[in-house]
Amino acid sequence: MKNFILWASLFFNSSFLAQQGISGIVVDAQSRKAVSEVLISVPSFQIQVRTDARGMFAFPFTWTDQQVVQVKHPEYESIDTMIIGNTSNLIFELNLGHMTTEEVTVSAQQITSRSKNTVPMEVRSLNDLQLSGAIQVSSLLTKIPGVYASSLGNGIAKPVIRGMQGMRVLTLVNGLRLEGQQWGGDHGLGIGELALGSVEVIKGPASVLYGADALGGVVYLVDEPYARIGQQTLDLQQKLNQSTKGTSTSITFKKSEGNKRFLLAGSHANHADFLLPNGRFAKNSRFHEWVGKASYSWFKPNQIHQIRYAYNNTVAGIPGHTHDSLATPMSFQVPTQARRYSLPAQFFTNQLLSYEYKRFWTGQEFNMLLGQTHNRLVEYDEKVTKPTMEMDLLNSLIQVKWTKKWLTQQLIIGAAGMLQLNLNAINAESQLLPNALTLDQGLFALYKYELSSKHLIQMGLRQDLRWIQTQSLTQSIHKRYANPNASAGWSWQATKRQRHRINFSSGFRAPHLSELLANGFHHGALRFEIGNSSLVPERSFQLDWSSDWSGEHGSITLNPYHAWVRNYIYIQPNGASIDGIPVFTYEQFELGRLYGLDLSAHYHPHWLHNLHWDGNFSYIHFQSPQDSTISFLPPTRLQNELQYHWQFKRSIQKVELSCSHTWLFAQSRVAYQETPSESYYLLHLNARAYYEKKGTWILQAGVQNLTNNIFIDHLSRLKNIGMPGPGRHFYVNIKYRFQKSS
Repeated sequence: MKNFILWASLFFNSSFLAQQGISGIVVDAQSRKAVSEVLISVPSFQIQVRTDARGMFAFPFTWTDQQVVQVKHPEYESIDTMIIGNTSNLIFELNLGHMTTEEVTVSAQQITSRSKNTVPMEVRSLNDLQLSGAIQVSSLLTKIPGVYASSLGNGIAKPVIRGMQGMRVLTLVNGLRLEGQQWGGDHGLGIGELALGSVEVIKGPASVLYGADALGGVVYLVDEPYARIGQQTLDLQQKLNQSTKGTSTSITFKKSEGNKRFLLAGSHANHADFLLPNGRFAKNSRFHEWVGKASYSWFKPNQIHQIRYAYNNTVAGIPGHTHDSLATPMSFQVPTQARRYSLPAQFFTNQLLSYEYKRFWTGQEFNMLLGQTHNRLVEYDEKVTKPTMEMDLLNSLIQVKWTKKWLTQQLIIGAAGMLQLNLNAINAESQLLPNALTLDQGLFALYKYELSSKHLIQMGLRQDLRWIQTQSLTQSIHKRYANPNASAGWSWQATKRQRHRINFSSGFRAPHLSELLANGFHHGALRFEIGNSSLVPERSFQLDWSSDWSGEHGSITLNPYHAWVRNYIYIQPNGASIDGIPVFTYEQFELGRLYGLDLSAHYHPHWLHNLHWDGNFSYIHFQSPQDSTISFLPPTRLQNELQYHWQFKRSIQKVELSCSHTWLFAQSRVAYQETPSESYYLLHLNARAYYEKKGTWILQAGVQNLTNNIFIDHLSRLKNIGMPGPGRHFYVNIKYRFQKSS
């Protein structure tokens, strides 16, 4: 009888749904009852719909090719499947359960589930990461095994993947390469968390996928989806932070109607000096930030167009500056908290503009991405009337790729290019880098073959060329670098609950302009830097093994890796000084080995399904016959988090509680003239509630560093002045979402 009702409902609605495009129904696999509020999305088109009270759904368009479709509901196991366009009367059967399938990824040049990739990567939603209460995007990523953050106070932080950072980690936003003075540890990413939906992290060399500079890995940021078709949403959010007496206000408006969708968002954050465990404040660690974002998309049968623009303006103080020749750690800790910027300060502006076009045919797909970015960096040291440093970085980017799909095979062929112009202002007091032109060109191919339902192989080849030419009479240089790279991997499903992957990849990074020709005082780093024009490209060869075991009540992932690094570029003091400032020069290791282990686990007991435990362990080691290790090598880390949530069918729909504990081991493996770091732990408590009343209210509050531990992170750029991290502090986030049919 239940099946008859189901098919009858589908039949009487099929004529109506067929007019709109692809349609179907979602049911409970055991009871055969319709399931409402199921989110069904097509990542390629960034379009999503929800089932109605009868479990019905419909997309108002069709496609001629196979596309990945995700089916999600919080009380059921997720489904990732391939659907051919022009299909109606689809039936998705959901099984009750709390374990979800692999997330669909977009960062590996193909939209597919993570289980269909041999490249080691992690996928996280920003909503899950934001439960930690961190301020910066880079700090949110530290919940991922093998990912750390190198910070300069609260306003500036950069991701560190398996011990590599800066120019060895490539950051992309919706596929657009983010270039923003990444050569300096005192320069931030230039991107906020406004309207971001998820992040994907590729660990290890990804030069085959993204070319030069992706030696250590890739951070791929993806905007949150547009509003569901026929809907419009308005999000208002306010954040308060006790440590910095900081506020962050944001607004996001999204609307989807017919074949058109758009998003408008803006935010402003203002933070004073952060609170230290001893009750004093970190001098000049204040910052404020303006962020704006707009995107517009329209689609036609088998094609989609998308225009995006993002703006970020940050004014950040540079801690650690003093004229006291007998400075002590207390010289940088003050009894009163200040908010207005004071010198030295950094003014950082980032603008991103991109256009993306996708075209689909049966068994084929064409994708083109055009981008223009503008990064402006201004630093003031002693006086605001004349900048110490003023630089503009202009990047023009293009990527095209063609995908051919067969039943069990897929081939991707593409090309990418970047034209980069580095310019100094005439009125700046100094020029750390000369004016220069950099040109990148690359050709790549990826091939994937599913030998069976259990076995998959993936191979890739890439050839990159880089030209660097200065436009300076005093520092003239013309360099050309060319390197091929390869990647090969195998994934196999040993049992229903067990999957293994092995992947070999190579990568290269050409010396950056700052490493070749730096000749000046780097104010944010508090050192005089001298480049080395004889540097050669870095090379890396990495072997990854990954094993996943999953069950009804838990999962575990084991990921050991081993990389061989040649010509590793590093900076070290040479014992000299200029005007009392220590001089650092760029050097190279001939050969080194970087190896370690990422381990993660999840468990929720059968007798208490709402209780979840997540744990991860990260170990990294570097070894070279020339020196003991490299500087800023992340220490061993152990993270544990307990979460419990309650589901209600009232105004208060859900309540989440979490307690997280992070243990950082002592780091005694240090480079020449680098100081070791002591071990420490941090304990955080967080709570979040979802409340329905004339819209959705999301209330979040928590306390960071509950035990008020005094700690100095080994990767902190303020370690050399003995500046501890933030002490115990509270935060509150309030978000309101209003949604209606457009």
